Amino acid sequence: MKIRCRQCAGYYKVRDGKFGVFAGCSNYPACRSTLKLHELVMAYIQEKGIRIYRWNKICWKCGKETPVYSYYLGYELEELDEYLGSFGMVGLGELPCVDQILEKEIPSIQPRYSNTVKSRYTANTCIHCGALQGRNYVVEDPHEIMDELMFHHDMEKYYDRTIRMEDYSQLIPYLRSIYSAKD
Repeated sequence: MKIRCRQCAGYYKVRDGKFGVFAGCSNYPACRSTLKLHELVMAYIQEKGIRIYRWNKICWKCGKETPVYSYYLGYELEELDEYLGSFGMVGLGELPCVDQILEKEIPSIQPRYSNTVKSRYTANTCIHCGALQGRNYVVEDPHEIMDELMFHHDMEKYYDRTIRMEDYSQLIPYLRSIYSAKD
């Protein structure tokens, strides 16, 4: 997938310049249109939405099979450029406005509160006993699908739905903090 340039018929490519990594028009030097990385990610999300994946795991507490869900933005963004995937697997618990949509749509995704760190987070819970699944919310540790996610790029069998938002502006501060160019 390519994000069309806002000023010409070209598309944005991730480039490394003297001021860091950015997205520049493929028709450079004829077109000098640029985007910051978070703006490129925002354009991608607005065009494609955020894909949600679902897979089953055995609950650690009751031993029954339960579905878990997450998004993996880094995985999706590799379609634009593999550099964007190097920012990590941005998933459930990273984008609060997306997490809130999932909390409303999927009963087993629930808000929780940690007294230890004094903050709210979004978690996958067992549909049978309500126990939290994995390390807090099964984002950093998706053992069941790690091969498909990281090595085989074969996530289609886990695709569940695409989230679209009416107001994408809520994402901007999170995308800006995540997709600031690495040193």
